[in-house]
Amino acid sequence: MRPESNPLILIFRQAWLLFVFVHCINGVVWWRRAQPRIAENPALEQGYRRLIKSWLIYGNLPWLVMGAGILSGAVPSTLSYFNPRNGPFVIAFYVTVVALWIATFYWLFFRGGAEDLLVYPGLLNLPVARPWVVKVYFLLCLAGGIVGLLWMIFGDIQVPLAR
Repeated sequence: MRPESNPLILIFRQAWLLFVFVHCINGVVWWRRAQPRIAENPALEQGYRRLIKSWLIYGNLPWLVMGAGILSGAVPSTLSYFNPRNGPFVIAFYVTVVALWIATFYWLFFRGGAEDLLVYPGLLNLPVARPWVVKVYFLLCLAGGIVGLLWMIFGDIQVPLAR
């Protein structure tokens, strides 16, 4: 069987589209969750729109970089992104993710993002409505992301279906 006729390779080559789709579905879910709150207080609508639009634009950047690498033929599949040694598009993907982490950290800690998320309920469902909880939650998620990133960088992961 030729590699391009293997259904798993086809699935992993196009998985970035699924990531974009799921990300957009999450935005739709957030918008639906916001509707009752907007009905109660129409002044919240612009804030919900701003936060969800930012989520859709910035949150999809890594997946679009991934798709550009695959569509250009420089990267064979999404599995190749597990190893940063697989070329410049993979490195661009990692740089995009780290840049988003830095921007999110800055927004949450220095631009009132944690407080913003609490003003617009439904986007982040934490049991406590305190900004420091949002910040700690982000730091825990960030720590997991950093561990995963370091594992991919130093683990030299070889994926059999990548080519």
